[in-house]
Amino acid sequence: MASRFATLLQRPGRVASSCVDLIEKSETGCAMDPAILSATSALIGSLIGGVSTFAASWLTQYRQLRIQLLLQEAAKRETLYAEFIIEASKRLTEAWSKQAEGPDVLAGLYAGMERMRLISSSPVLHAAERVIRKVTGAYADANKTFDDMRKLLEGTSIQWDDPLEDFTEACKAELYALRS
Repeated sequence: MASRFATLLQRPGRVASSCVDLIEKSETGCAMDPAILSATSALIGSLIGGVSTFAASWLTQYRQLRIQLLLQEAAKRETLYAEFIIEASKRLTEAWSKQAEGPDVLAGLYAGMERMRLISSSPVLHAAERVIRKVTGAYADANKTFDDMRKLLEGTSIQWDDPLEDFTEACKAELYALRS
């Protein structure tokens, strides 16, 4: 190739019109210099390998970050739901033994529900509203003795209607969907 390039340069008025003029002609057609071909192949191979490694690494990091954020969100919701359940349980047991002194006894429940409005689904919010209605109804009902509660829980009286059952089921469904 060097001799052909030198010949082109030695002729006055003759300039290489394209790279094709710099390629040596063989009996079978045009042939490139093997050194250029192997160098180009090595560069393209390195480029493809680097891009694929970068893409695989980026996708792995993205998925790990997404999973970590979803697990943190699920833990935050689980804590919020647990706080609501604890507050509702306290208010229910208090409502069975005495009448409400004022609406401030429901403040903790309303605060928990309003915090849930920020992040929870509609089924969880509707179940929380039903819990608050049941707690309010329990405060309005007549006081119960411990013996009344024992009979109620043993099933000798009316069927036990767990006030938190729908809420806990809605929370479980939402947390399961969030984690999967």
